[in-house]
Amino acid sequence: MRSKCIISMAGNNCTVLDPKDLQNKRTFTFDYCYWSHDGYIENDQGVFLPNGPHSRYIGQEHVFNELGRAALENAWNGYNATIFSYGQTGSGKSYLMTGYEGNKGLVPMICEELFQEIKHRQSKDGQFYVYFSMFEIYNEQVQDLLSKVRKPNGLRVREGRCGFYVECLKSVPCSNFKQLEALLDQGIRNRSVATTNWNTTSSRSHMVINIHFQQVFANQFMTKHSEINLVDLAGSERQRSAGAAPDRFNEARAINLSLTTLGNVISSLSDKAVGKRVQYIPYRNSILTRLLSNSLGGNSKTIMVTMISPADIYYDETMSTLRFAERAKNIQNRAVINESLTEQLLMDLKENNTGLRARIADLEKAGDVHIDEQEVLKKLIVDNERQLKDMQKSWQQKLEEARREWEQQYSSIIKEEKMMAELPYFLNVNEDPQLSGAVKHFIHHGITTIGRTAGLQQDIVLKGLGILDKHAVLTSHDHKVVLESINKARILINGVPVLTKHQLQHLDRVIIGSCSFYLYVGFPHERNDRDKIHKYNYEFFASELASIEGFGKVNVGMGEELKENLDPDLARIFHDFIAIMPMVAQANQISEELNKGVIFEPEVKNLTSTDAKGEGLEKEIIVKVINKLTNQVEIWPRDKFTDRKLLIEGIYQHFLENGTISNMVEQDPFWDSVEILHLGSAHVWLETLAYCIAYEDQVEAINYRGKEEAIIQIRLLPCSPSGNPLGEESVIVDPDDLLGKRMDFQMQISLCLGVKWIQGNSSRGVQIGFMMYGLPAMFYTPAVWNNANFEMDYTMCFMIQHVTADFLSYLKTHAVVLELWGLQEVCQEMETEFAHVALAGNDSVLLDLCYRNQWTSVPQDSEKCRSKLSEQLKMLEEEIENLKDANRSLKSENIKMQRELERLRNLPSSPGLVTNGGPMKSANDRSDQKSPFPSWDAEFAKALKTFYFSMIGVRARLIHLKEVRPLDEERILCLRYFANERNQLIEELGAELESCVGKLKNDIAKIIKRKKKLQIDAVSPP
Repeated sequence: MRSKCIISMAGNNCTVLDPKDLQNKRTFTFDYCYWSHDGYIENDQGVFLPNGPHSRYIGQEHVFNELGRAALENAWNGYNATIFSYGQTGSGKSYLMTGYEGNKGLVPMICEELFQEIKHRQSKDGQFYVYFSMFEIYNEQVQDLLSKVRKPNGLRVREGRCGFYVECLKSVPCSNFKQLEALLDQGIRNRSVATTNWNTTSSRSHMVINIHFQQVFANQFMTKHSEINLVDLAGSERQRSAGAAPDRFNEARAINLSLTTLGNVISSLSDKAVGKRVQYIPYRNSILTRLLSNSLGGNSKTIMVTMISPADIYYDETMSTLRFAERAKNIQNRAVINESLTEQLLMDLKENNTGLRARIADLEKAGDVHIDEQEVLKKLIVDNERQLKDMQKSWQQKLEEARREWEQQYSSIIKEEKMMAELPYFLNVNEDPQLSGAVKHFIHHGITTIGRTAGLQQDIVLKGLGILDKHAVLTSHDHKVVLESINKARILINGVPVLTKHQLQHLDRVIIGSCSFYLYVGFPHERNDRDKIHKYNYEFFASELASIEGFGKVNVGMGEELKENLDPDLARIFHDFIAIMPMVAQANQISEELNKGVIFEPEVKNLTSTDAKGEGLEKEIIVKVINKLTNQVEIWPRDKFTDRKLLIEGIYQHFLENGTISNMVEQDPFWDSVEILHLGSAHVWLETLAYCIAYEDQVEAINYRGKEEAIIQIRLLPCSPSGNPLGEESVIVDPDDLLGKRMDFQMQISLCLGVKWIQGNSSRGVQIGFMMYGLPAMFYTPAVWNNANFEMDYTMCFMIQHVTADFLSYLKTHAVVLELWGLQEVCQEMETEFAHVALAGNDSVLLDLCYRNQWTSVPQDSEKCRSKLSEQLKMLEEEIENLKDANRSLKSENIKMQRELERLRNLPSSPGLVTNGGPMKSANDRSDQKSPFPSWDAEFAKALKTFYFSMIGVRARLIHLKEVRPLDEERILCLRYFANERNQLIEELGAELESCVGKLKNDIAKIIKRKKKLQIDAVSPP
């Protein structure tokens, strides 16, 4: 979809352009900048390479040579090394760390290079051991990705002598890269299964790969050990959205506590590095920062890699990411070489256990009741004994255990490859591209059941959201596979619900339940080399679903030309819409399983709405929340829904584990307080008022979806000061004739018909609100309940004492936007705040000088403000007197100039004067022959005449300025209007006076210049 690139890179500098102001750009400087947006080609092995010698493209291998090798060198020297991958979802974090298809990431390249170097350095006196572990942090819970068993509440994080660690985390010894690569694939596969079965989202989880590298030098009785942490952080947009929408749930304001805390830790460490006083660094506030405290600000050499999107629609996220990186580069760690004597370490552990047992014995002997402290001490002893046992176990024993597990895994890999060549299968598709294709469900000959339980060995067991015990049946016969839903269970094929038998076709998109996305790969004879399986990613599934279910104007099968011409704003909204669709489906499924009776519907706010000038409003995604039990409706912003979705997942997980949910309304994320809803809007254009013509019409109130919500009968009536409507004789041809005059008009709303909001529920009500000109208050009609068709005898009178050009422009170009609001039970009706509106003597609303962009509120009962306005009035009076004096001076000067001209005209001619050697002609002679020189008196008179007529307008403004008085000198609002009006009139008067004098000066200067030029030409020799 069309978007503009706003990123440019030169050397180590990254420059970002503001898409709303291309002159505004910001440049950031880092140690390295890598360009991977374009300038590449794909070879036969699927590897991306620069497309020429002048290409800016930087591939994965180049990044590894500069960053990965640096981390490896630190590990060989005995330092801890860490690489963080930070950025918004979809910017390439996982691609950098784990790679994709033929493009290896930093993790496999670092591990492969590590084992190659071990092979070269292996000797009798030096032994090298590598341990691999992999876990993720989601919603402040740690899950081991190498374990087949997923603990409901996650693994515990404890603090030992060497810092924080994950209790019972599986750490697998590896003797070669092939074993480690298989473990990496296993971890990714387990993560992919978990995202489906446990309804988690990979973009909200952190993945941490830990490589414990140990070097044992027998001849020196020395051990060197390093921790290599490779961290793929959650999407950084989660940090930005935390707290974006106000919500009653405090935990929802930090949708990902780990990422929010990481930002706080980075800020604190950055401030400390530049010399600011920092009392506390919040490492302990989240699981992630606790486990990686050494990497962030301690004993580690750390590399932070931030990924950004070049698209203009992600400008805010890009700037947030770059600012984060700029703070991070200020941090200075103090890494040390991790050397230790193996025997000394064993002795330390034994002495520590002896001391702990002695402490327990002392507590028991003293008879003190310290049950909690005794339990903690006993757990520490158990942990120390586990570490002792683990250290005393030989490397060969550990390797043998890993080998047996590896053989089992290897045999399953060979079996899987064989079945892929013979059978059709379902291939999983995940939001994270790195997790797609990790799980395959094979379809054997005969009948295969899909559900939560398995009756036969070949049955497919799924535990995702919305999966029933017996969900569907697959029948494979004669190289055909037929899918049939059981009991109308939810199945979508290519975005369309399927309730009857359906024969699957190669590359069909299948959605089972709410969040189980699969691509059907047919029999081997149906496949060919041109199959672009990678094309059917998560975005393709979501786009297809959105196009069919809710966003029909944009088709997933659109051509490239149509995509290029798609409006960028619509492209952004479509992207957000397809991202939220699966989340809404999951929330609806949870609501159904928990019997909440709540339905979520995604909508695009302002898809067809316009403002008072007819320009499109900014579009955004909202979620409509309908409670079928109470018939109440709520509107949640996208960020609020995303936050609540996390809490909904939490109570659903608690329900699966314990079978119960809380009945307290305050703790229910499905519930929210009832509010007034915006139903739609209608536009009433004001242009007829500029011609004093009455206007009456029935206008449609259009909702977010562009459909009619109600019909409103509206009248605009120009009227006299007494309130009587004006007749046809008052119609004017030129609106400028109204300038400086008083104008009164009425706005009447008489009927509201066919209100669909009330048709759905008779206990609801509506109100209509609108704003006029620059007034700070919205005017509301009285509320009407329980009636979808009703009369509304509502009239509001407006008056402007002196029509200005600004007000005429407003009438010609603007509309009054009638906002239709829906009321629900227990909702408080809206009222007009007349305290912020100035009223004339006849209760008309005063519009004088309500400039649309210059409103500032004034406290009604402020003595300080009253005195300030009085001072301003005095200053304005002084300026008026100065202008009067200037006008008198100009008038006096004008009279003197007129007398001087009259005197010059009456002067007698001097005979005998010679010009150019000849006698000067007499007056009688001049009457007979045209003079070659113009009449300078006439020229001066013409200029003065123009000045005189222009000064008539200045004089009229002075008279008007003198006559204008405040409507009510006791009300601050009226005084404010009066002061602003005086100020505006003085500015206009000064500008007009300056223009008149300037024109006179220019005219006189031109006349004098011409006169001098003609005289020079006349005396010059021929």
